Amino acid sequence: MLSYAQFFATHGRLAGRKNSLNDALLAIKISDEILSPLRVMTTDKELAKIYLHGCVDSFHVVPTIAVLRSRAEIRCFPFPKRCVIKPTHSSGDVIRRRNGEPLDLTHIASWLEINYYRTWREANYRYLEPKIIIEPFVFDQEDPCEVKFFCFKGKVKIIKWTYDKTTRPHRMLYDRNWTALDASMNYPLTTLKKERPANLDAMIAAVERVADPFGLVRIDVYTNDADFYLGEVTHISNNATLRFIPPESEHRISAIIFDEESKSFI
Repeated sequence: MLSYAQFFATHGRLAGRKNSLNDALLAIKISDEILSPLRVMTTDKELAKIYLHGCVDSFHVVPTIAVLRSRAEIRCFPFPKRCVIKPTHSSGDVIRRRNGEPLDLTHIASWLEINYYRTWREANYRYLEPKIIIEPFVFDQEDPCEVKFFCFKGKVKIIKWTYDKTTRPHRMLYDRNWTALDASMNYPLTTLKKERPANLDAMIAAVERVADPFGLVRIDVYTNDADFYLGEVTHISNNATLRFIPPESEHRISAIIFDEESKSFI
């Protein structure tokens, strides 16, 4: 009921449209599919890397410096002067330590008390073990470019590219052939047109190996145009609250993602 209410509050309508991305995400969220073992495993930021290592070469998976499971481990751990810190069992929380800045260890330890399910009702998070993962900055960049691939039945359908993510984010959606679709999600539509990344084919090949067992899924990738790292596997993108810009592009973008004859999003 809470998921339906949140959907209505966001979109101003009831769920149930056929072959609409937000409706498809909600359908997965409220079904038993979200509790499938592989979806639950790959929701955990530590365990997802085990799965990713089985899909691609290890050097395309973001390295792990450490995983901390208790307040005592957090207090005693010698955090690198330059690292990324986040909970494995939640979404959106992150600390980027750039040059040995003091860390609020009490705040980091409080992440162990998070149960993301209680807030957003994404059941794949419900029984995850609370942990803190420490990673390096990929490409040693403070704000590496993160590209998000929406996949359906193991095939890349839509690619989301964001500019100026930390300052003035704006965005463009592309199809798998890197045709700009003049549409965005959540952030303003940019007028910029990014040149086709030199490593796009390699990224798509890797992403599709990861996406193959799932129906609808989003795979997040860091890239510098020459190389790439697989980041996270996202099952309910933005908790089914994606706002299309312009609004009328929702039908057009969803039609690219889904086969018109598809009967199931799973």
